[in-house]
Amino acid sequence: MDKQKPEYLRPALIAGAIAGLLSGLPIISAGNCVCCLWIVGGAAMAAKLLAKNTSGFLTSGDGAIVGALTGIVAAVVVAIVKIPLQPFNLALARRIIEKVSEFGTEMPAGLDGLLDGSSGFLSPGWFLLNLFLWAALFAVMGVLGGIIGVSLFAKKKPQASPPAATPPLPGPGDAT
Repeated sequence: MDKQKPEYLRPALIAGAIAGLLSGLPIISAGNCVCCLWIVGGAAMAAKLLAKNTSGFLTSGDGAIVGALTGIVAAVVVAIVKIPLQPFNLALARRIIEKVSEFGTEMPAGLDGLLDGSSGFLSPGWFLLNLFLWAALFAVMGVLGGIIGVSLFAKKKPQASPPAATPPLPGPGDAT
């Protein structure tokens, strides 16, 4: 039997780009607070695309592969989307801290240094660390979404019919 290998990359790129965009935008990204909704949903969408473009049957392993790839693509897209939004996020954090301090809460020393533009959080090292952490988390959640997607959208193998019932063999007490 020559089983054709499914093409994982195209569905992962499409669904990962959409999931990463939704995960990177400021207000819409709150959907990820609900069990990584955008990542799991994107991986399930990738599994649906994979099932649509594959003539054979898919296994949960196929869903896991396409889901992990979708999560990694989404992490790269999130990292790219968040670069131009970084000044907006810092300004928002500054306003939140100002509002909290109005209630008389004392802020930790050095917090202002973290929020100024010369902060080390904008360095390439922090960018790569965040990218790695997002990729790891999104890949795990993508595996979950891919398995769910394959179980929902993939063609099912036909179940083998049970063997026909055979009559019981006559025993020693059945002599008539």
